[in-house]
Amino acid sequence: ISATLGSGIYVLSGVVITKYSGPAVLLSFIFAAIATLLSGLCYAELGSKVPRSGSAYIYIYVTIGEFLGFIMGWDLILEYVIGVSAATNALSQYINSLTGNKIKMALMESMPLNISSLAPYPDFLAFALTILILLLLLIGVKESTFLNKLFTALNILIILLIAICGATKADFNNWKVTLTNGSNSSIGPYACPVGSSRCGKGGFIPFGMSGVISGAAKCFYAYIGFDTIASAGEEAKRPKRNIPLSIIITLIIVTTLYCFLSSVITLMIPYNLLNPNIPLPEAFEYADLKWAKYIVSIGAMVSLCTCLYASMFPLPRIIYGKLKQKLLPKFNTPYIACIASGLLSGLLATFLDLNELVDMMSIGTLLAYSLVAVCVTILRYTPPNINAQNSSKIRIKSVGKANFFAVLFNPRSECCESTSKIVNIFCAIQVISITMICVLVSSTENFQIYIIIILIALALIVLLSVIVIWRQPQNKEITTFKAPLVPLLPAINLFLNIYLTTSLTAASWIRFFVWFLIGFVVYFIYGVHKSKENSVRRSILCPCVIKTKMNKNNGTEFDDRDQNLTDIEFF
Repeated sequence: ISATLGSGIYVLSGVVITKYSGPAVLLSFIFAAIATLLSGLCYAELGSKVPRSGSAYIYIYVTIGEFLGFIMGWDLILEYVIGVSAATNALSQYINSLTGNKIKMALMESMPLNISSLAPYPDFLAFALTILILLLLLIGVKESTFLNKLFTALNILIILLIAICGATKADFNNWKVTLTNGSNSSIGPYACPVGSSRCGKGGFIPFGMSGVISGAAKCFYAYIGFDTIASAGEEAKRPKRNIPLSIIITLIIVTTLYCFLSSVITLMIPYNLLNPNIPLPEAFEYADLKWAKYIVSIGAMVSLCTCLYASMFPLPRIIYGKLKQKLLPKFNTPYIACIASGLLSGLLATFLDLNELVDMMSIGTLLAYSLVAVCVTILRYTPPNINAQNSSKIRIKSVGKANFFAVLFNPRSECCESTSKIVNIFCAIQVISITMICVLVSSTENFQIYIIIILIALALIVLLSVIVIWRQPQNKEITTFKAPLVPLLPAINLFLNIYLTTSLTAASWIRFFVWFLIGFVVYFIYGVHKSKENSVRRSILCPCVIKTKMNKNNGTEFDDRDQNLTDIEFF
């Protein structure tokens, strides 16, 4: 909860309300919650089946192979580093607002940065805050976790206070604002001038349904953090029960609070008068509750501190997991992994613009969610007892047309090598087809007849792949939590995630690919030669069909092709 609840309501809600959804931000949060719940169910299944620290990195390492596992781990490092940087930036803004922006103005006058895509000034306050949270992590998990729980409880209490106080000033006329009325369109520094289209058409859905959907894409960022639960799988008690339960409960609580608070904000103040950077203090000041403004600001800082801590918590675990597999150069002590990740987050928070950080983080997160969805399907149809040494010899034999359709739509009753291979092939077809659909839909303005025909053909291919995978027998020996409606649920989740990534800017994609280019260099120069997977001469690209065994300690299944997965120890 601490990782998720914070940036969404204290920072992101202002931007979504003023630029995308207006009072319909409630719908945007609900749509984003539905998409996140699908990803949460996939994470829950893999988190209970593969309870290893490292989250999506370990899931993909176990399911698809070392190379894509390394790419996923490299992506998660970027995701959490930027998550820490974004939370620190937001926290710095609230502290500046309490000082009347004196810190901000002093730094802008003395050290301006007139460079595109960088912050207007070096935010040394954000760097100092990052170092402070880093020191709390170095104290130890038990001590820092206690402080995190204390801050989280305090944050929830403040949020309830905000909701109750704000509800007493609710005015439903604020959901009926008409921008042609001068009294509502010309008040405050953030108001829209009469006739301006910047604030839409007024009313409950001022920017139309397209604005609500765009707002949902932004609100998706507000739910980032629930996968922190899965990143500490080895440290959880009874992981096959507690990991999925924790993810689902977290999403329900956070969605309820987001929807309630966003509604209170838009009922307290007309959406076109709201400060997009610090929305809650602005709303309470407008409602003549200035005393509550300072409580809200303190609550925001407490919430962002817990969000910052929870975002930094999984970082050293993912890095150290890659070190144990010899995919990165090894440090002399595990504490260096924590210090290095904290310093990198602090530098990004100091010099990069918050909006650019959020876009890059969205790409990395959605990519992780997409690959986890594919992993769920692959693992569900992987047979329980397959010798990894013979997995590369699996082939689908040449058959006649009648037998071919029988293999696809009426296979044998038990999961085996051939049915698993069919699932892997049609998963790849599904990913390619969905990606093409998303690119076409997001980049096309005028849907001419040939575009519609291509989209229908691709949609039929996706439907066919889902049906073929559904007809294959599943692994009946899986006793851990199972996501419902597989393979339909992962396919829908994959579509939503990829579609959201196609709406992000080209500049963000370029920065993202630069980060991955650095990762490729590290892997092919060092990781591919030193890794434990390479030392036993196994496939690094796609050892999807693997032998599993039962972990007698907690009754969950894990990969047997690399016993070293069970040796990952964290400081």
